[in-house]
Amino acid sequence: MTIAIHPVDAALDLAASITPRLTELADPIDRGETPPQVAYDLIRESGLLAAMIPIENGGLGLDFADYTRLLAELAAANGAIALGFNMHNVAIGSLFEADVDALGSTGVTFRDWVIDQVVVGRTMFASAASEPATGARLRGISTVYRRDGDGYVLDGHKSFVSLAGVADHYVVTARPHDDDSDVEVSHFVVSAGDPGVSFSTEWAGTALRGTSTAQMFLADTRIRADRLFLGVEGMSLFKAVRDPHWMAAGYLGAYLGLSEAIVDFAAQRLGADERRRSQAADVQRLGAMTVALQATRALTTAAARGVVDRRSDQATNATVYAAKHHLGETAQSLAAQAVALVGSAAMAADQPLQRLLREVQFCSIMPAKPADCLDYVGKSTLGANMFDVSNHGW
Repeated sequence: MTIAIHPVDAALDLAASITPRLTELADPIDRGETPPQVAYDLIRESGLLAAMIPIENGGLGLDFADYTRLLAELAAANGAIALGFNMHNVAIGSLFEADVDALGSTGVTFRDWVIDQVVVGRTMFASAASEPATGARLRGISTVYRRDGDGYVLDGHKSFVSLAGVADHYVVTARPHDDDSDVEVSHFVVSAGDPGVSFSTEWAGTALRGTSTAQMFLADTRIRADRLFLGVEGMSLFKAVRDPHWMAAGYLGAYLGLSEAIVDFAAQRLGADERRRSQAADVQRLGAMTVALQATRALTTAAARGVVDRRSDQATNATVYAAKHHLGETAQSLAAQAVALVGSAAMAADQPLQRLLREVQFCSIMPAKPADCLDYVGKSTLGANMFDVSNHGW
């Protein structure tokens, strides 16, 4: 008798095969002693790059809710690598949420090419949207494209490109060179080896070295016409407004996993101290941390499940933004509480909490930022039409 396995269980099994090694690599990569490529090779070899690709196409067939759970498992082991892995899925995940029959022949051909690249070639994609002046906002970007014969030519400068020098393909946002409108935005797939593509040295951040983040430069970069995302121009911003979950909160699972790792560390240290684990005040402080974690997990899970059940729904999108804000605030609070509970030992250089404390700070920096989240939720509560691009500030 064949026993059916839920897709997420198969994915979690694959994750379990590499998380012990990812845990071992977390601090060496953070210190710059080991290149992130070592960890991403584990991701490639595991088959997890095909997490979002349908089972019938050779993938794992996860939906957004199951993906969020998988990402949390990876992040509990290694937050930086989980965030890098997420950028691969941010770049291609929306392809597998769309109705195939509505894509048209050009869209289906593009989708099939991506599937072949990931499933057969085990190639990695990344998103290149942020720019020095505009951040992750799609409006007002300076990267431009122009038609040239049977292809396109791109020129521009992208900042904070994760998986720089690691990924094989980059999904780049650009606007027409001869159009001053800030809403006509398109996505193109640029390969690492395409002419005119270069990267800066790695961004010297205080954490998340494992994301391999750098600037990307496009200088007279020519690509084929079939590298236009789904073969459609000018719809990227409108798509992001209707379905913001990948852009605004695709990485929620990663910060949930980091939060879980923080609480687990505090619990282990308290549990190992025979004197303190019998003190009511300390036990209650750990209890309060656990309650906060459960609350943000519940909201994050509800948002992710809402995307699956009611995608392109304004109430769902408001929950996505609410979850992003709540998790960002909670993750940082849990880190501070863990330090206070464990004491100076928590900040020892050979202990993971000092790294986790630095990593969770980035949740509020990554889009959508706290003010943007609250702006969306507030406007939605007041009845504004949040499918109208003019109601969005980012």
